[in-house]
Amino acid sequence: MAESLDTLVADLDRTTAADELRQHHDSGRLTLDEFETRLAEVHTARTRGDLEHALRQLPRSEPPASLRPRDLRWGSLALQYALVNVVCILVWAFSDTHHAFWPKWVLLGTLVMYFRRLGRRSRRRGLPPPSER
Repeated sequence: MAESLDTLVADLDRTTAADELRQHHDSGRLTLDEFETRLAEVHTARTRGDLEHALRQLPRSEPPASLRPRDLRWGSLALQYALVNVVCILVWAFSDTHHAFWPKWVLLGTLVMYFRRLGRRSRRRGLPPPSER
């Protein structure tokens, strides 16, 4: 989610922007005078818009490729499924085991939702049909 240009920035944001300016100066995109002027803008910046202005007309460095948050979420989905069901079974076990095993409905419902989401994920990752390649 993109931040608003009037969001206040922290010292870490200023340091990151200054490092980016140094890289552009080292690569020859900025003269020493331009670098010093923009560095002064970065150090006095109060908002995200001020930092954007200091980095104007410069290519932005992309963060290194990593796992997408979506991929990480699916790994934790199994853990969430297990935790919900373990809690329900423990509540049943410590409350009254003479009644029917009601967590079976929670197990069934969460299992169905888990496999539906897992199925949607695998369909999206599949190769396109030969006609679309």
